[in-house]
Amino acid sequence: MSPLSDFSMLNPDFSIEKELYSRGYRVIAGIDEAGRGALAGPLSLGMVIYPLSIFNDTPEPVSKSIADSKKLTAKKRVKALTIIINHALSYTSAFVSHTVIDSTNINIATQQGIHKLLAKSAIKPDVIIMDGNFKFKFDIPFISVIKGDNRSISIASASIVAKVSRDDLMDKLDCRYPGYGFCGNKGYGTREHMASLTDKGFSSIHRKSYEPVKSIIEGQRLLFDEDIR
Repeated sequence: MSPLSDFSMLNPDFSIEKELYSRGYRVIAGIDEAGRGALAGPLSLGMVIYPLSIFNDTPEPVSKSIADSKKLTAKKRVKALTIIINHALSYTSAFVSHTVIDSTNINIATQQGIHKLLAKSAIKPDVIIMDGNFKFKFDIPFISVIKGDNRSISIASASIVAKVSRDDLMDKLDCRYPGYGFCGNKGYGTREHMASLTDKGFSSIHRKSYEPVKSIIEGQRLLFDEDIR
């Protein structure tokens, strides 16, 4: 498929979606993920489909409130999610567990997550646009968009769905696995989180293929091997 035009990356809009519409696509799904670099917890993916009418007549709450989730505060993300719910045709979220990430790799986990989204969505897209530089193959056209969450409202909306869903889950997991600060760090490797790993070791929801958990496990194995010699 020919590349999409290099639209401005200052604020997301529907320029990419309108170009795809001109190519004949009618159900355009934006997808993004959250938690890719986290040390603990699942990978979260979101998918959002907007009605065609919104491309040329975008409501002000959508144009003013939707942005890459990383650029929004937690409060603004929650507000933006309500706007997405009110204006989108469909929004869907899915998790891929840390065990899948460890047993495969993060890219395969991402691909599995997209399959989950497509299976869960009541509305089936005829093209997917996703933030990143992936080379996935699906039964429908798939287009990676570099900095897509800064360029496409559909992708930025998906990033918000993924982020809010994952943050809510990590808040719950903080109660089940206290001492790591999941409510604050959401599983990412903050200084406090790294200190907790040093003091407490890792929990059952930490990604064992990620550093420093991987090195902690290898160190334990070395100590065990020395003990049994």
